[in-house]
Amino acid sequence: MEKIQGRFNWNKPEVYTSLVQGADAPAIYRSLRGNMANGISYDKQTQTLIGSNVFAVARIDSILRPLGMRVANLRDLSRPEVMAMVRDKYYTDTPALVLRSIEDDYSANLPIINQLVRAIEKANGKLELPVMVTGFDVKVKKDKGYGIAFVPRDDFKAVSDERLDGSYDGRKFSGVDELGLPKFDSNGNRTWYARSNGLSRLCLGGNLGLDSRDDDLAYLDGYGRVVVVSAEGTAKSLEGKLK
Repeated sequence: MEKIQGRFNWNKPEVYTSLVQGADAPAIYRSLRGNMANGISYDKQTQTLIGSNVFAVARIDSILRPLGMRVANLRDLSRPEVMAMVRDKYYTDTPALVLRSIEDDYSANLPIINQLVRAIEKANGKLELPVMVTGFDVKVKKDKGYGIAFVPRDDFKAVSDERLDGSYDGRKFSGVDELGLPKFDSNGNRTWYARSNGLSRLCLGGNLGLDSRDDDLAYLDGYGRVVVVSAEGTAKSLEGKLK
């Protein structure tokens, strides 16, 4: 009989996934300032960052990008391996913001909205609502609102899409497109949640719904966790670090 060595066409993961958990987690925790760290804690026993808000994930994402890693983006939140980590246990934010109007009943959002509008108009030439913004960092700033300044990165993008409109709140879907936005389907097994106006964060819930209704960008509870992934094309190089 010929020698069998397991030489099959194995499926290899496009990305590796992890919570902010392990030897680098305390340094990540100490890097958070002001409302980035609002309610966030570090569990020494499990080496895990506890909590998630959009300011924290934007800062962590900016720290990890030079390492070929990132906080899970909207498309990542629909990867089976990410959903398996979150399902029935946690929620997790993605470093993105959704702007539906320049007016907002939640007054803390107004300084961020003003900063966003300027960045979007500079990048796109004009403001088209609703719009999803990605590719930004944050820093502490002494002003009204959250005391946080929005800082566009070189990869800043502002994408306008009808599906971001609040009228799609409660619509069902199963699959997503390359941006991670839902492909609506009345027979879908997941739910899209959308605020009708103002500014909101964007997160994956334990029920696997995508939620863009939360107007408090700094709020978190004990169920939040930050999910990080290796960027596409870096999984092979990451294997060496994990051995």
